[in-house]
Amino acid sequence: MINRLKKYLWYSTSSLSRFFQRVARYHWHNYPFGTKPRASREEYLRLSYDVQYQSYPEIEEFESSTGFSISLDWLHDLALHTQIVIKQSPLCYAHGRILYSALSRYLRNHEQVGTSNTVTIWETGTARGFSALCMAKAMHDFGASGKIITFDVLPHDKPMYWNCIDDLERPKSRAELLQPWRRLVENYVIFFEGDSQIEMSKVKLERINFAFLDGTHTYSAVMSEFDQIRDSQVAGDVVVFDDYTEGQFPGLVEAVDEICHTKSYDKKIIRAGNSRGYVVATKN
Repeated sequence: MINRLKKYLWYSTSSLSRFFQRVARYHWHNYPFGTKPRASREEYLRLSYDVQYQSYPEIEEFESSTGFSISLDWLHDLALHTQIVIKQSPLCYAHGRILYSALSRYLRNHEQVGTSNTVTIWETGTARGFSALCMAKAMHDFGASGKIITFDVLPHDKPMYWNCIDDLERPKSRAELLQPWRRLVENYVIFFEGDSQIEMSKVKLERINFAFLDGTHTYSAVMSEFDQIRDSQVAGDVVVFDDYTEGQFPGLVEAVDEICHTKSYDKKIIRAGNSRGYVVATKN
């Protein structure tokens, strides 16, 4: 009788859980960026051209200090398909440069201390896959082995419009959107669908060498995501935080400051103009 009751409760709970998962995912599977292209090819190309010629002195200084910088031709091509979108705020994909340089420096230092060149990277906020691909390129260029595990509510294999230039061809899945870079995806990237604060807890890893946290920009969300990885990092490991911008995301800034102060991380603030900031945090 007890075993039958346990079985019934397990089945009921699992069924209810699956129901709520379907409800939660409905929005993200049902054209969340709209049901048609949002601009002409000429408009997307104009926006891409404008962003390419932005200057970011602090990022150039950071690249110089690490000794590593991403190929800008490669970066701009990827960004055209994954970062050039129609939105109110200024476009900026400088975090791709920071991720490439910071990860390349980490891989060099990791190798110099005689540890395995296999690394595990976590990311929240996959979106169209831009950041994951920039990190995968660093892995490829350095000849490193390992995996980038990335979390987002957006599905990987569901065709949709993405508010990008590829929409002018047809609705595509993220997998199709990233087809030109499929070798990097196949070799390095694992996609998880769902709320990062739920999905991250399902994946237990002993070591997370490098992380890029770019999920929901609230104090509680940032702290929750960091709590999932903090016990899996050792001295020298790195967390990069996107959108460290006081006027726009005060909760995120508060969380990052608290993490660096109380969890013993050195904080390097890098700004891309007045409207966008990043933090590269290295564990002591």
